[in-house]
Amino acid sequence: MKNQQQAGNAAGPRGGRPRSRRLLAIAAAAAAVAALAGGCATSGAATPAASTHAAAPTAMTATPDTPMRPGMKMPGTTRADAPSASALMVCGPEIRGDVTKILAPAHPPATTTTWTDHLYTCTYHLPGGQLVLSVKESPNTASANSYFESVRKQLGTTTQLTAAQGLGNPGYESPGGTVVILKDGKTLRADATGMPAASGPHELSRADLAYEIASDILGCWSE
Repeated sequence: MKNQQQAGNAAGPRGGRPRSRRLLAIAAAAAAVAALAGGCATSGAATPAASTHAAAPTAMTATPDTPMRPGMKMPGTTRADAPSASALMVCGPEIRGDVTKILAPAHPPATTTTWTDHLYTCTYHLPGGQLVLSVKESPNTASANSYFESVRKQLGTTTQLTAAQGLGNPGYESPGGTVVILKDGKTLRADATGMPAASGPHELSRADLAYEIASDILGCWSE
């Protein structure tokens, strides 16, 4: 009975996977990218597709009842017709390096990007499948919250991330391997549902892989 209780206490939220195993796997993957620490620049980030608008940006802080005027962007963004510098990070050299270090493919992964309706998407084409990272840039806080909740409904069953897991930001994850976090009007989505059940030398589950990559991106956004 004692052994059964100990096993139950060690079980994680995903139906019996030991919590310690998940933490050790993520810690091992994080250690693999530690050498990349020292700043998350945006140089070399993928260039989005051309847009038909070119309004000059004006910095401002949005509130739920303060709509953005044409040409204005949420804090930390650049041109009104292009993804922000922080959004571009999901396909930039640091995160691309993290993906390569964590999954250790034979060759650096190829990526494709799209920029549609203020949604920047970077798809990593890996030997075992596809890892999709996206950032939705909303014009105000109310819109950001609405989009954040709409994605939750699309995913179905989700588990709330703790404040520590989201680095102080609201977030949730799906058992299938998607992590969504909202920060400063940007909804970050890491989707590993197209990856194998166990990825990389540390055999990360889809959910653990999505969380590890999402937390790396948040680390860049917090610098």
